[in-house]
Amino acid sequence: MSRRTVLVTGGAGYLGTVLCDQLLQGGYRVRCLDRLYFGREPLRGLLTDPNFELVELDLRDPAAMEALSGVDAVVHLAGLANDPTSELDPDLTWSVNHLATVSLAQAAIARGIARFVHASSCSVYGRTADEIVDENSPCHPVSTYAQTKLAAEADLLDLARRQPGFAPVSLRQATLFGLSPRMRFDLALNVMALHAVRRGRIDVLGGGAQWRPLVHVADSARAFVAALEAPADTVAGEVLNVGASAHNFRIADLAGLVAHHAGPCTIGVVGEDPDHRSYRVDFARIERVLGWRAEVSVAAGAAEVAAALRSRAIADPDASVHYNVRTLVETPVRTSFLPFSRPQLGAEEEEEVIATLRSGWLTAGPRTQRFERLIAQYVGARHAVAVSSCTAALHLALIAAGVGPGDEVITSPITWPATANVIVHCGASPVFADVEPDTLNLDPARVAETITPRTKVIIPVHMAGQPCDMGPILALARKRGIRVIEDAAHALGASYRGQRIGTISDMTCFSFYPTKNVTTIEGGVVTTDNDDWAEAIRTYSLHGMSQGAWKRYTAEAGFEHEVLVPGYKYNFTDIQAALGLHQIGRLDGFIAVRRRQADYYDAALADLSEVVRPVRRAYAEHAHHLYIIQLELERLGCTRAEFAEAMKREGIGTGVHFRALHVQHYYRERLELRPEDLPQAARVSERVLSLPLYPLLTERDQSDTVFALRKLVRSFARQRALVRV
Repeated sequence: MSRRTVLVTGGAGYLGTVLCDQLLQGGYRVRCLDRLYFGREPLRGLLTDPNFELVELDLRDPAAMEALSGVDAVVHLAGLANDPTSELDPDLTWSVNHLATVSLAQAAIARGIARFVHASSCSVYGRTADEIVDENSPCHPVSTYAQTKLAAEADLLDLARRQPGFAPVSLRQATLFGLSPRMRFDLALNVMALHAVRRGRIDVLGGGAQWRPLVHVADSARAFVAALEAPADTVAGEVLNVGASAHNFRIADLAGLVAHHAGPCTIGVVGEDPDHRSYRVDFARIERVLGWRAEVSVAAGAAEVAAALRSRAIADPDASVHYNVRTLVETPVRTSFLPFSRPQLGAEEEEEVIATLRSGWLTAGPRTQRFERLIAQYVGARHAVAVSSCTAALHLALIAAGVGPGDEVITSPITWPATANVIVHCGASPVFADVEPDTLNLDPARVAETITPRTKVIIPVHMAGQPCDMGPILALARKRGIRVIEDAAHALGASYRGQRIGTISDMTCFSFYPTKNVTTIEGGVVTTDNDDWAEAIRTYSLHGMSQGAWKRYTAEAGFEHEVLVPGYKYNFTDIQAALGLHQIGRLDGFIAVRRRQADYYDAALADLSEVVRPVRRAYAEHAHHLYIIQLELERLGCTRAEFAEAMKREGIGTGVHFRALHVQHYYRERLELRPEDLPQAARVSERVLSLPLYPLLTERDQSDTVFALRKLVRSFARQRALVRV
């Protein structure tokens, strides 16, 4: 008779290692799917068994579903276990404990796997005073962990009703205790035994009157085996409590029992840190349905753990591997680094680039012209002139507007240096106006304060892809005959009051840098409705000559050309255009994905007082190029650099957009500015941090980013509190 193969998710955990061993002893073939947060050591005794197979993957990884191939049954233990661990990141807990459970069950159904045993918890009962509850009693979950377990139970039952032949069963375990290859000392009885042996004192938190049911880890593992081996029609759609009615204890009474069997020691009751969970549970049903009953008493478990500690069978009980929260905090969230940005380039771009190479025309030519037409059509402008970068676009736009020595150009201090540098290159003086602290965009009221008779141009910078409030800025400019040139490096695809950015002001400059919503590796474009400006920009972009390369070297070209002005080598190329041509049609889809990702971050970070989320203005349709948070450094007790470095250690790339220009050496000295001269810009300059945001980002990538951020917020805040004490 061939062995049945069982997939055990979370098989390297506290319960999983005991269960895998029991299954192997029972003649099963075991495939263990585990991320190995706690290392390979707990599996040391199993890895040499020829009937044991380890698949090292996160359950949320799509590739993990391949572990179901050739499987006869699933025992699903994987998840964020216990309340403190789950509260590190509630969104991650929902993703792992609920959504991943449903996805696994659906994948099992698709492969014809009927048997599915789900690990749930008696903590779903929440707080029940002193009455005894059973499987038919209402649940009152008070923690994220319990809520996710209850939601997973409900969805599994729904799948069972809708999918004939699918036979899931959820086992609500009592609080586990006892020895395991992956030992835990963050469980009630186990930690009490540890403190009794090591400290000679057990501290009871929450007053001690709260109820807990208990079950030995080996007994719980036997219950899972029994559920696997029971007839499918017996367990299909069942929810069973796993434990013993005689093993319901008030926490203070449990401490007394542990002290008796693991002591001698004293007991202290601490009334602080109230425990909102308290439940007494009836366990009669599992015996009726499965014929299972607990065999190991609580007293025997306390003695067992104490004996292991005294004999030093557990080498270092203080090691982080024995504590879920500590391990999650100390273990990097990701083993593979998540880059801050990645461009989405595919087969269309590859084919267009190859076609360009084979055409023999690589510099500015027919594809550049086609790209310019697509940009102009997309934004609704009369002209679009492609150039080598957004820096070049800004420079040429200022030249076309007649900016020169003696002129002033107002712009934002929160921008890439190019915005101000090109003003200096024109011989003019940059004048910084302060920003709105929530959008990081130019504050129109501050712009009004900086206008002088020498003001020639205003350059609003649409930070992160959200347009500035252009109405007041344009009104100020038109009243005084000032030109407006938008730095829309972040804002291709954005709109202001229903009008696309690129058609609102005199000229608009966009960027196609690799991090942007559309990339041509490097590149930029100026859009305008003014024929003269467009022609001037085109002329200046290629040495100031009267004919570009396409006109000089095609069959129809003439030999004569004139240098009309001392121009620049700022031209775009057809190779760049080849990369961008097919992205324009996908841009709105890219932005829709980015918007959903921004919504996810907004919701996931809403409860963190240490993090200020970006604000979206009602008048703007955001391009969502960046998601910029601001760190409340006073609450965290760290610098932005320290926080960003910690994110890097967690495997998450971040960015800084931007350090205010008026606090940087050149502009600080040239313009004789102090940080307090532009207080809002100075403040946000040290706090902004950009999170990954791009279409190739997966839900797991975002979940990891949020988990890492929440983890570090708690860590830095805790360290700050300790320093203050």
